[in-house]
Amino acid sequence: MKRLLVVLLLTGAAFNGMAKPTDPAITFYKTPLVCNAAPTIGCGSRAKPVLLAMEKSPAIKEAWLNRAGTMVAVVWKDKPETLAVAKPIFQENSVSFTALNEADAAPYRKTFRKAGLWYHSAEVDMLSREEATTIANSAVKFALENKLITQDEAAKIKTDAQAYFNKELVKIRTNQQLNEDSQTKFKAAMYSIAEKYIGKARAQKAMLLYQQNCEKECKKTEDCCHKEKTI
Repeated sequence: MKRLLVVLLLTGAAFNGMAKPTDPAITFYKTPLVCNAAPTIGCGSRAKPVLLAMEKSPAIKEAWLNRAGTMVAVVWKDKPETLAVAKPIFQENSVSFTALNEADAAPYRKTFRKAGLWYHSAEVDMLSREEATTIANSAVKFALENKLITQDEAAKIKTDAQAYFNKELVKIRTNQQLNEDSQTKFKAAMYSIAEKYIGKARAQKAMLLYQQNCEKECKKTEDCCHKEKTI
């Protein structure tokens, strides 16, 4: 009896946090949903409308994003329907994709559904909140390094910036809306927050420092000043 219990427990553990034997079919799609402002995680703002749209489809049971933002996993209710179902949703949201074959999908299948490695549908809001923290830190980093602001001023700006982006980044936007807001609305909000605590002149200098350092990073990564980068 004890031996049987051990076998059952081990069997259950083997399927915990990975593809289940009852899943009819899972397709893993390579996607460019990495967060520009926080390149070690996926972009919740970009992924959320994709995943929600997929889960509205009668053909799809679940839709997930991996933490890195490089993979979307679709659990189908029956057979895979990439061309008829997944492709139109990806295209509507301006997301390029490549369906992996079984061999390439194998490593992702092993970790699929593991907490902290995969995010189901609206759970990607957790990634957006991580991004909000990164943006808030970046907003004051260069001004602090150049002694343009004090630690106390930086703390106040960071608190307000994080609160702002915690709300904004979980909103559902199209790719175009997100790009436009990144270049206008978000920058204006950051300037307004900075101006509240350090005045117009220093706020302008702080934004200039950020942009200058961004351009330096561009030369290294060719990504920092990409038009889709937030603030």
